[in-house]
Amino acid sequence: MKPRVYLAVFLLIIPVQASLLNPISLSGIKPDFALAVLYIIGLLSGPVEGALAGMAVGLVQDISSASLIGVGGFTRGLFGLSAGILGKRVLDIASPSNMVFLTAFALAEGLIITLFLQIFYGAVPFFSIFFTRMIPQALYTGILGTLLLHFLAGKKVASTLLRRSLQKE
Repeated sequence: MKPRVYLAVFLLIIPVQASLLNPISLSGIKPDFALAVLYIIGLLSGPVEGALAGMAVGLVQDISSASLIGVGGFTRGLFGLSAGILGKRVLDIASPSNMVFLTAFALAEGLIITLFLQIFYGAVPFFSIFFTRMIPQALYTGILGTLLLHFLAGKKVASTLLRRSLQKE
């Protein structure tokens, strides 16, 4: 992607996630906008840029939320890498299975973070969190990401975001 797009993503991802998604929260559950954006970056840019963008966004979110530094960078980097591999070898931007993959990635990230919380903080009510928070948020993130992908595919925005050297002819 173009460097100015990355700059805009890094500067706006936290405010958009924190403030603009509040009106669309359902029972206190908001979609993970940053995860959906990283999935799109991975699909469009490939595994290397997806992993680097994921690590950068994850670290920015870790620092801004005062959580375990590095866990978000690790999971988001792994997520961006996986989305890039899928985008390069399996999926395209218009594939209907993007919702399934995005939901699975969001659920996997929730499981990894819960595992880290269990290791570092002790007793975490896993089943309660899994059924009341992780599954609904993963589904909501999958729906939001799919809507963003359809918007990008329909408006031909994806081709303008890519650098000329990365665009497919």
